[in-house]
Amino acid sequence: MLSARTKKILVALLLLISLFSIGQFWINSTNITDRGANALDRWEADMILVKKALPIKRGVIGYVSEQDVPGAKYEYWDTETEFLLTQYALAPLILKKGPAAEWNVAVLNYKDLATWQKTYPDLYEIITIRGKVRIFHRLNNP
Repeated sequence: MLSARTKKILVALLLLISLFSIGQFWINSTNITDRGANALDRWEADMILVKKALPIKRGVIGYVSEQDVPGAKYEYWDTETEFLLTQYALAPLILKKGPAAEWNVAVLNYKDLATWQKTYPDLYEIITIRGKVRIFHRLNNP
């Protein structure tokens, strides 16, 4: 059986831990909306550049992500979210997953881009838009 003094110490310790957790939650959640909004604004700005660089304004274009690169590591929900955001930002263009058209939007880091280029050498002209956002133009190779 615990003594009354031990119980008081445990309650005080529990209170301190709770206050610390509340403080950490408060710090972590401060400005979370602003950070998310800024990320969305940057994504949309990149896609506006893609839209301007594409020679077509209507039709189907492909969407290449880590999911399409052999051996690449990716998180399903991250790639799915990026696909949906890109689809929204590039409307009225219709986005289809994979290198499905002559013109394809690609969101790949440098490592995955290098793997893509080794896997599909000389099949695509690669136009870098900004950061990991690119346009892959399928060439008509014999």
